[in-house]
Amino acid sequence: MSMKNFITLFFLLCTWQCLAQEITVSESMSVRSDDTVEFIGKIKNQYLVFQKKGTDYEIKSFDLNLKSSWEKEIELEKRRTNVLGVIPSKEDFSVIYTCRKKRKLHIFASRFSPAANLIDTVTIKKFDNLMLTPNFQVIRSEDRKTIVIYQIKEQKKVEALAFDLETRKVIWERKFEPKDMAYYEQYEQVLVSNHADLFIVLKKNNRKHKKKKHLFEIHHVTPTGDYIFFDIPMQNHLTYDVHFSYDNKNDRLMAGGLFSNKNKGRANGYYFMSISPEDHENHLLSFIDFDEKIVDNLIGKKANLEKGVADLDVQEIVHRHDGGALLIIERNRHLERGGIGGRVGYGAARSIVDYYYDDLLAISIHPDGKMHWKNVLHKKQYSQDDNAVHSSYFLLKTPSNLRFIFNDEVKPENTVSEYVIQGDGEFERNSVMNTDDQRIQLRFVEALQVGSKELVIPSVTRSKMKLVRVKF
Repeated sequence: MSMKNFITLFFLLCTWQCLAQEITVSESMSVRSDDTVEFIGKIKNQYLVFQKKGTDYEIKSFDLNLKSSWEKEIELEKRRTNVLGVIPSKEDFSVIYTCRKKRKLHIFASRFSPAANLIDTVTIKKFDNLMLTPNFQVIRSEDRKTIVIYQIKEQKKVEALAFDLETRKVIWERKFEPKDMAYYEQYEQVLVSNHADLFIVLKKNNRKHKKKKHLFEIHHVTPTGDYIFFDIPMQNHLTYDVHFSYDNKNDRLMAGGLFSNKNKGRANGYYFMSISPEDHENHLLSFIDFDEKIVDNLIGKKANLEKGVADLDVQEIVHRHDGGALLIIERNRHLERGGIGGRVGYGAARSIVDYYYDDLLAISIHPDGKMHWKNVLHKKQYSQDDNAVHSSYFLLKTPSNLRFIFNDEVKPENTVSEYVIQGDGEFERNSVMNTDDQRIQLRFVEALQVGSKELVIPSVTRSKMKLVRVKF
């Protein structure tokens, strides 16, 4: 190997220490604009990437040093294949896809070894006489052992089935039609538990003149395939945003959200919901107003409590072992400008989208709905015309704390910071790394946690993708 090639390889496989963490950057892989690339995860001491190139599907492997070790085309049906999802487990991974055979539409699950060798293929479902391919959606359970495949027909009819990735069998299949359902107007969220419970959440009457009737409608398919539904009245509040999640440890459907007193464009406080699927009538629902200190901290100046706070989104819920929750809220907005009345060169004017992703609000809530603690974590991110792929944050959950990791700025020469929060709400801000001379732009919204203190972040620059591993 020449000295020039040795130096090039040294920089491609770069590992360096930053404070108490180890950073490793992989060799680059080429990606085209029309390629689909997905980081599968870490299986059997290797990192696997799924890539769709035209009609071909490949798996690329990186070793423990993130050096490219092999790539292989995987065997799927060649007849108009459409991949719905790639689901990893500890020992293998499964590709869920549809294709047509003899004028019949099939949903298949093909299981592959860590070396991308086909283990088996099973037919999940077969449809006769379908001219058009339905818009199937796939969701998976937290333990990645169960998936639910569903479709919404005519905005009101639900067809769903649950499939066990370990036994390779359909657990249940169900069709139902919620009353007065207008899916795209009322849809809120779909999720599945580790026990194969399906929950579809619909929002009803979230209008000022109907707020006394505002409620969330929960449609529940049980692990035995039974169908029930129930309402959660919102106690004369308008809701601004919400995120539902299933607490598998405590077997409860949870939600955290924001509410408004008058204007749905601004939040006046937050609420917490905890529901036992076995006893939904005795659910918990608590509302807590923002205090002056929090609003001032978010706005950055003296603010009007009654006016509320705009541009807030509930990003996720972290389940506490005791049945409480940590509610994560982010302040962000998208502004579109231009594109009307002007011309750029010889073509029509092009609109520009500005993305602002700023402070995080972390609220810890006891199982009884009372607040434990709350903190504002300051950050300021701005980007333009990039769909905000480099903005927001990644939450690394470790046995002793939570780490919120994010780009300080959205640019190639950048620093990465973190907020480390303890269980009692105490936190500190640290510098994690800088990307000077590394030719990487980190996409934390696409990162995956692959170990108790390890995450992998994709980076894409100029049609080149790299994996960046951080070990704490």
